[in-house]
Amino acid sequence: MSHSVLSRAARRLGLARPPRRHRGGREEPAPFYDALYREPGAYRVPYSESFYYFLWAVIADRLRRDRLARVLEVGCGPGQLAAFLLDQGASAYAGVDFSPAAVELARGNAPGGLFVVADARTTDLHERFDHDAVVCTETLEHIADDLAVVARFRPGRRCLCSVPNFPYDGHVRHFADASEVVARYGPYFEALDVLTLPSPRSRDDRFFLFDGVRNTFGASS
Repeated sequence: MSHSVLSRAARRLGLARPPRRHRGGREEPAPFYDALYREPGAYRVPYSESFYYFLWAVIADRLRRDRLARVLEVGCGPGQLAAFLLDQGASAYAGVDFSPAAVELARGNAPGGLFVVADARTTDLHERFDHDAVVCTETLEHIADDLAVVARFRPGRRCLCSVPNFPYDGHVRHFADASEVVARYGPYFEALDVLTLPSPRSRDDRFFLFDGVRNTFGASS
């Protein structure tokens, strides 16, 4: 089997990334993600088999420990994290994604959740759905106006979000270290804490999980 065929197969299974890019990728539209979510592979496996399970387990444990049972997820993707959180005791869950294909998958993967197709920069789900915490993993780096997304988070809500240190298809930005994460998002949160998590897939890759309570800076309401 050729190297190119192996590479395509690995990407479908979520085992490899496209070649690294320089900073400053472009924001992709919903059809780009619809095509990804319609492929077999990583987005259709149980959450415990996902590459992101190591990250989701930290989030699930913090929500469970602090009794944050009503969760709003921004950029819910195919609903694997939603299923995990509901299995871990979330009493109410709502997810938003601008990809109809992602939301279709999510409704099948986590039938106990509420899922809507909407733009994270303008959705009114924050006001319509009563929640204790916001979760937003591997989403902000895909959006040029990511601060408009953060501005939608309601003051007083606990927020757990993650961003990467590497370029990828659809990444508008990535972060060299935790200090860059604090510099960009810190003004929106009280006592923002950043946990650096090594990727199990590559010794060079890192994910930054930032955790804080939304303050009133730039509040949308």
